[in-house]
Amino acid sequence: MHEDPRQLMRLTLAEDDGTGGPGGSPGGAPPAAQEWFTGLPDTLKPDAAVFEPFKDKPVTDVLGAFRDLSKKAADFSVPATPAEYGLKIPTLPEGITINDKALEGFIATAHKAGVPGKALQAIIDQQVAEIIANNAEEKKLADEADAALHTSWGDKYDSNKTLVEREIAALPQSMKDIITKSGIGNHPHLFELIHLVASARSEGKLRAGGDEGVSKKSHAERLYGGTK
Repeated sequence: MHEDPRQLMRLTLAEDDGTGGPGGSPGGAPPAAQEWFTGLPDTLKPDAAVFEPFKDKPVTDVLGAFRDLSKKAADFSVPATPAEYGLKIPTLPEGITINDKALEGFIATAHKAGVPGKALQAIIDQQVAEIIANNAEEKKLADEADAALHTSWGDKYDSNKTLVEREIAALPQSMKDIITKSGIGNHPHLFELIHLVASARSEGKLRAGGDEGVSKKSHAERLYGGTK
């Protein structure tokens, strides 16, 4: 529900005026209209009813009330285009980035839905704060996993890590792109998984592909076991 602008002005002008509200006076007698009201120019006379409730107030008070009302209205205004929002993106910690294209799409959608600038700024501030908090939590968990990996690998931590990095470098480019985009390229759990796979392959427990390392038994022998 929208507030009546005239009612908002009445509330503004009634604050601390010592008259008991608009149209009142200490003695109870209706105050005389101010000169600014009786001398309204012809261009404003058709709208005299808008100003009539404030005719007893000094023109400076009326103008001040209009300014306050304009400021309140600005909080609910929607710019003509998404580019005119004038939004400020909070400073992001190192390592955190925002997809500019996705942000532009979000702002365009908000503009189409009629979201006021002040409300949209508050939404973006909140979302960025959540991104920063989630990133901090993920970093904390990654640090804890890395510490566990140090304990597990012991003196072999550096050599195992080098092995894992070599394995990642040998992956097809499409897989490396997926790892990069997902942001898990340096995650301890990924290192541990790749190290387990590489170790199993080097020990002959995991074949790299084809029939290499597979016994030349027939399908029946592999399925039912050998026969005498």
